[in-house]
Amino acid sequence: MARKPTRPTKRPAPTRSSTAGSAPPRESDRSAEDQTFRTRGTVKLVSRDATFIVETDQGLEVIARAAGRMRRGRKIRILAGDTVDLEVSLYDLTKGRILWRYV
Repeated sequence: MARKPTRPTKRPAPTRSSTAGSAPPRESDRSAEDQTFRTRGTVKLVSRDATFIVETDQGLEVIARAAGRMRRGRKIRILAGDTVDLEVSLYDLTKGRILWRYV
């Protein structure tokens, strides 16, 4: 009896044609970094619900929240007059989050 040829264990990777005919990336495929811009500003007002009114160097007033570990640890206090780095949404220029507080 003759043996049947065995199949390869791995499938070859599908090949894509070059950029011709491919669709442009969708908005949902963009990373979060592409949907924001980073700027520096000064905290004008600290509200009770952990939001801050920050005036950016460009003159925008942004409602910002503390990001990630700044909020979790509670050891980093953000006060009025502090200089901060913040990330502002491109979709709503009045919303952002504070990434870094300068001493």
